Amino acid sequence: MANRLEATIMINRPAEDIFAFLNIPENHVKFVPGMLEFKKTSPGPLGQVGATVRGVRQFLGRRMELPYEITEYEPGNRLGMKGAIGPITFKDGYVLDPMGDSTRVKFWLELTLTGLMKLAKPFVVLLGKTHATETLVNLKSTLEKAG
Repeated sequence: MANRLEATIMINRPAEDIFAFLNIPENHVKFVPGMLEFKKTSPGPLGQVGATVRGVRQFLGRRMELPYEITEYEPGNRLGMKGAIGPITFKDGYVLDPMGDSTRVKFWLELTLTGLMKLAKPFVVLLGKTHATETLVNLKSTLEKAG
C-alpha cells in the first residue's frame, strides 16, 4: 500500500514560468535535495507521457541512480513521474494552481515499500515529508531569485 505525502507552497511566479522551469530536466538539480544529475534518456520531447529521465542522487551517503518515467504531463498544470530505488517504488509530481501573478504549488509523493523496507516505514515516511518540504522551499527560492 502506498503512503501519500503532500506539501504546498505559494511561489511568486506565474504557473507557466514554473512549469517551463520544471520541464527542463537539468533544472531539477537546482532544487531537488541530493539530486546530482537529472537528464532525459528517451528520444523526442520530455513533454509526453512515457518519456524517461535518469536521475543520480546522493541519499544517506550513497550515490544512487534512479530511472524515472513521466506519468502525467499537462502543460502549465501538472507534471508527474514514477521510479524505483531497490525495495522502494515511488510516484511524485507537481500540481500548479494559478493565483494571479503567483502560483500555489503542490508537490506530492507516493511511496510503496516492499520486503524488509516495510520495517523502516516510519523513517522513510519522515524522510519523504522532509524531502517534499525541502523540494518546495528550494524551488520557491530558486524561482523567486531568478524572477
